[in-house]
Amino acid sequence: MKLYFCGSIKGGRDDQALYADIIRELKRHGKVLTEHVGSENLTADGERGISCKEIFSRDMSWIDEADAVVAEVTTPSLGVGFELGAADARSLPVLCLFRPDGGGAKAVHDD
Repeated sequence: MKLYFCGSIKGGRDDQALYADIIRELKRHGKVLTEHVGSENLTADGERGISCKEIFSRDMSWIDEADAVVAEVTTPSLGVGFELGAADARSLPVLCLFRPDGGGAKAVHDD
């Protein structure tokens, strides 16, 4: 199974460690096409060395390739919203994860 994970990048990186934990868990169930979203090297400035147009084309290709989309939506993000709209337009199954308290990122542990 190919999974597209999305979480805030330019909207804020406070949940980066949580994203990394979610991605590790998702990798137990399939190939995560967007592992870079959890990287501590990725900042709120976005990806370096690649244009916005190239990022858009790449991400839409990954969504076309994906079997399902998982999104952490606690931090508002226009990009994540767009990706969810693209997934919906392709009738992909989508799982949105949200912390009702809106903060205090907690790591996912496999105990």
